[in-house]
Amino acid sequence: MFHVDYAYPNGRVEAMGASRRPSWASLHNRRDRMYRFDNIKQPTLQPWKNSPKSKSSGRYVGLRNPYYHKIDENGRQLPYIDRFILTVAAPALIAAQAGSGQTDLQALGLALTDWTFLKQAEDRGNYDTFAWRQAMGATIAMYPNLNYDDPVYRELFRDVRFRRALSLAIDRDLINEVVFFGDAASANNLVLERSPLYKAEYAGEWTRYAKKEARRLLDEIGLTRKGPGGIRLLPDGRKLELIVETSGEDPQQTDILELIEETWREVGVKMFIKPSQRDTFRNRVYAGLAQISVSTGIQAGLATAETSPEELAPTSQLGLQWPKWGLYYESGGTMGEAPDMETPARLVSLVEQWNNAADPAVKKQAWEEILAINAEQVYSIGILSSVPQPIVVRRGLRNVPRDGIYHWDPGAYFGLYRPDSFWYEPEELRNRS
Repeated sequence: MFHVDYAYPNGRVEAMGASRRPSWASLHNRRDRMYRFDNIKQPTLQPWKNSPKSKSSGRYVGLRNPYYHKIDENGRQLPYIDRFILTVAAPALIAAQAGSGQTDLQALGLALTDWTFLKQAEDRGNYDTFAWRQAMGATIAMYPNLNYDDPVYRELFRDVRFRRALSLAIDRDLINEVVFFGDAASANNLVLERSPLYKAEYAGEWTRYAKKEARRLLDEIGLTRKGPGGIRLLPDGRKLELIVETSGEDPQQTDILELIEETWREVGVKMFIKPSQRDTFRNRVYAGLAQISVSTGIQAGLATAETSPEELAPTSQLGLQWPKWGLYYESGGTMGEAPDMETPARLVSLVEQWNNAADPAVKKQAWEEILAINAEQVYSIGILSSVPQPIVVRRGLRNVPRDGIYHWDPGAYFGLYRPDSFWYEPEELRNRS
């Protein structure tokens, strides 16, 4: 019934009416949200299928899919584990529950700040804690909005000297020591060292801590007048006050911003931190109402020449540094605004060049120019990268690698390591210390 090629017109109309959906596409998308995986009647090729007991008080039950198409080297059908249970918990409780042995496999909701607690509780909770590496271009990055509504601030954000000054006025070593115990690395929100596209110069001179150089660049722009407290004044006499917005989901972002606020003030820039809800946060950025936003870095930290470079160009509204230009590209020019700066427009043409190229050498050449432009122009300000991700694994759960990459795309977090091949030792061996 829910395939447009086989559903009768009357059936579609009746189904739309019963579901109160405005269109066939809306109804189909409601029943076929594979990302959420919440329609228990929908056939699946996944290792597990949703149980009718799912979504009961935040408890999801996955049952072994008898039609799963993969086998192991001995011809045994996967998955090995017959059932898994996912329980939704408040973020503040996840580390405590993991540390008390209430989980078999956990990463989401755990942070490096939980490491000491988790390690100390291992024997009591009968688990081991592994340290995987995050693979985003930056664990946290700042995005000056080149499409911001205020023309005075917009001109500043579009001036590469201003973006460079903001980056140079960040003490990344201090942030690393205070927040991540020195285990992270300075980042320019580009590809990481493990990527075959990496070049040392991409790390960029703009990631060093250089207050004197930051002040010189701000003076060069013309921001030489200062008001009370040494805060610089805009050409129209207003204080140079930057509101940095977050989605309010990661308390570490606020901790990091508070450290940046101190060093920015030393070069004459005042920061205010504004947390909000995810939807509100994104809508403000899209509408040009947010000056600077904070989020994670690009997903393509481990990119190869065959990986799409679209994250580094204004090709999507999701690009927090140029949402209106990205919407223009996504909509084929029917919405948003066309890029009115030469270099961002060049990035779009390079993405098109990559899309149309069959020769791997041409794809690599496009990638290299895109990376060089982003490193030089600092369209996003990367803070730190390669932060270790704690992974709690019940003792007796096998085939979970001790060293791994914790990443969404590519990787799907645990998906990269084939959860269908995870298995348990016999019960009598599982609880050994």
